[in-house]
Parts: sequence; structure tokens; C-alpha cells
Amino acid sequence: MKRYITAILILAFALTAAAQTPQQIMQLGNDAYSKADFATAVRQYQAVLDAGYQSADLYYNLGNAYFRQEEYGLAILNYERALRLKPNFTDARQNLDLANTKTEDEIAALPEIFLAHWAHSMVAWFSPSGWRILFLCLLAILGTLTAVLLLSSSYRLRKGSLISGIIVLILLLICLACTIASSHRYNCHDKAIVTAPVAVVKSSPETNSVDKLLLHEGTKVDIEETLGEWHKIHIADGNTGWLPQSEVTII
Repeated sequence: MKRYITAILILAFALTAAAQTPQQIMQLGNDAYSKADFATAVRQYQAVLDAGYQSADLYYNLGNAYFRQEEYGLAILNYERALRLKPNFTDARQNLDLANTKTEDEIAALPEIFLAHWAHSMVAWFSPSGWRILFLCLLAILGTLTAVLLLSSSYRLRKGSLISGIIVLILLLICLACTIASSHRYNCHDKAIVTAPVAVVKSSPETNSVDKLLLHEGTKVDIEETLGEWHKIHIADGNTGWLPQSEVTII
């Protein structure tokens, strides 16, 4: 009889857990985090991700929990994922910068052309959906100005709508370019974080090839090519090489 009761209780517990929404599980993670139970917080946040739900706030909270456990590579990974969903997430950006100070590798990035830096910064103002909304708003404004230009009998009104329309058209084209660039940035999984404590960059995708350099947990790399179980990576200072896929995690 006791075994039947135990089985019923286990089944009831499982059904209750299954009935929990992602928001409820995330709140359990938040509660655990507030009690400094960071390992439980990580498990709860990861359970939400495993259920197929993701958000910038969820990745940010998971990054914070890993940071408090001094797992800086995984903290950086999740801050980067939060920023991928919400590029203007100030708290995630600040915590990412803090986590990066905890890594061992100090890689001097190659200088970037001012215009390229400015363009990348502008694209990061909004998420792809944010840029699409702005594009549609500008398109509606342009349509209204076009209607005024074609239908109005007032010379001053038509002249004003023409000048305004030209300005809005320029902004619309800039917004379209940013929408495309932001969508590409969101959908292109070509960046990763070293999550192994130490990763040996090889000269070719072979275990017995020449060692080129060492990278440590938390270093961000660009993935140029994948061959079998190896990634060809590129780091900020221009160095390239090959790393096993198991030593990096895609953002």
C-alpha cells in the first residue's frame, strides 16, 4: 500500500512540475538567486531554456548566476546571448564588461575604421524587430507625405511635403540597411565563447598539429569555417587557428 501511495505522490509531483509555466520556473530561479542559492538558480533558468523559452532577461539572469559562481566563461556566454536578443540592454552590457575583466586573455583588438565602428554601434541600437517597426513607421510617414504632395493644392504644403519626403526617404533607406544588418547579426551564428578552462589553438584541424596559441575560458572568437569536429576561429587581434567544437559554445 505504501508503494502505491509513494507512486501517486511522485506522479502528482511530476504533474505539478509539468504544469508550471516558464514564468513560474523563472520566478523559482529568481527566488533561489535572492537567497544566494546560485546553483539552484542556474538549474531553474536552464530548465526554462530547455522548455524552449528564451528571452534577454532570462539569459541575463542566468549570466548573473554563473558570475556569482565565478564561472565567468558561461556568464559571458549568457550576457552575449542576452545582447543578441536585446542589443541595447545596458545592464547586460555593463555586466559583460565586468565579466570580461575576470578573464585571463587580454587580446588587443585590431583598430576599426571610425565609420565601421559607428555603423556597428548604430545597428546595435535596436533588435531586428525594433528596426522593422521603425521602418514601417517611416514608410507610413513617407506614404502620407506622398499623398499630400500629390493631392494638396497648396504650393507651400506641397513644397514642405517634398522636402520632408526626401529626408524621410533617406532615413528609410538607412533604416532598411540597419534592419538587414541587424537581422543578419541575429540569425548568423558565427561567434562563440571559449568555455573550456584552457583551449589550445592548432595550426590545422588535427590533434597532432602544431600548437599556435592558448586561449582561456571567456574569450570571444569568430567562427570562419567548420570542418568535422573542428572550428576555424579568428580572434580580435587577427590570429586564426583551429579549435575542437567541444571547447567553444556558439552564442
